[in-house]
Amino acid sequence: MIEFFQTNRDVVYLIYGQAFFVLGLAIAFRSRKHSHLALGAHLWLLAIFGIVHGIYEWGAIFIPLQQRNLTPDGVNALRVLQLALETISFLTLFQFGVELIAFDARRRRVWRALPMLMLLAWCATLLGIVFDSGNTFREIWTTGDALSRYLLGVPGAMLAALGLWTQARHVQHFDVPRIANYLRGAAFAFAAYAGASIIVPRNDFFPATLLNYDAFILAAGFPVAVIRALCGILIAYLIFRAMDIFDVETDRQLKDAARARAIAADRERIGRELHDGIIQSLYAAGLNLEDAGLTIDEDAGRAREKIGAVIQSLNRTIRDIRSYILDLRRAGESGDWHSDLGELARAFRLQTLVDAELRVEGAPRIEPNEHARKQIVAIAREALVNAGRHARATRVALNLMYQPNQVALEIVDNGIGFAIEQCDATRADGSCQGLRNMRERAQLIGAQLAIESAPQRGTRVRLILPNVV
Repeated sequence: MIEFFQTNRDVVYLIYGQAFFVLGLAIAFRSRKHSHLALGAHLWLLAIFGIVHGIYEWGAIFIPLQQRNLTPDGVNALRVLQLALETISFLTLFQFGVELIAFDARRRRVWRALPMLMLLAWCATLLGIVFDSGNTFREIWTTGDALSRYLLGVPGAMLAALGLWTQARHVQHFDVPRIANYLRGAAFAFAAYAGASIIVPRNDFFPATLLNYDAFILAAGFPVAVIRALCGILIAYLIFRAMDIFDVETDRQLKDAARARAIAADRERIGRELHDGIIQSLYAAGLNLEDAGLTIDEDAGRAREKIGAVIQSLNRTIRDIRSYILDLRRAGESGDWHSDLGELARAFRLQTLVDAELRVEGAPRIEPNEHARKQIVAIAREALVNAGRHARATRVALNLMYQPNQVALEIVDNGIGFAIEQCDATRADGSCQGLRNMRERAQLIGAQLAIESAPQRGTRVRLILPNVV
């Protein structure tokens, strides 16, 4: 078996390097730096480790091939570059493991400095060996390789294993146990890789005197690179599968955003309905009570009628408030929007004593759905309230006209009118809130709303509905 692996040594290192290189590329293309998970924020470190470490391992194939074409100094320069790549890869792995572990802020700063401290220790030790004239280049290189694994590779792999195990607990709230299992599997693979990284070239210091490449191949019958390659393949597969957590996180964020938009839309709807319904009813009740107070001495019977109408209106308002709280309000009690508009005109006439009448022209061709009917009635209510409150109108006509390709609803009053351009711009004082509500409601059902008015010329509100409403 030893001869087999010696013959296929290049194949082993090719697979070994490719496993980590593919890991780095896969992470680089799929990682999410803006993820709320610590894993997503720091996977770029693991990507650097994978790519750089893969290139380092391929050096075991490339450099021997170049020996016949380069001078000894050129080969030594490549060996120095290979050692630098190994150290950089282990440094990023160490940093990745540190970043994944959740410590408090003070301790995290200390731990974040640990990889650089270990790198400085490696550099200082290696420089001391270099300036010792009794060491050959091979001795310096093998010592640097062993120290790189001892000081950076082994602790980095162990911290990466611990960090991935911690992340497996953090992703459990996503209710995707398979991804947590992938992360646990990757943690075990990194722990195994840390164990395999203890095996280094033979050196004169412990534990390299016992746990070295020669002793391992004699005991196991195959080089330790085989175990490292298997760990690399397993890590690449499990990390790639675990990155599905980012898709799950994105789906959750989209659903949360959709819920937030739905809540915001519901708040806007309730605000419009409070303004168009309850507030308007309370305002009308206040006007009627004020009028009743002024006429009670002159015409007590008429004042009692007004007070009775106000009581009925307030009772309806109370029912509406209860329905808002319980969210059980239905769009309308009748299934006929003609009846809804007729009841609206009748209630307006009763509350304001303004002559209001509904006229229907043409044969009905459509029946709006519940949502559309609710918005249409609310628009008509707002137009009527504006006619009674602001325009001081004495007559209002609601004209419902069925036409070949559309349906038009007009609310026309003979009030004082207003300058329409004053409400085209956004007003901060809320004076044009009713008109904005009408436009928003029309947009909700895909209808066109046109408002025509001028001072002393009344107001015409025209709502055009397509037949598909």
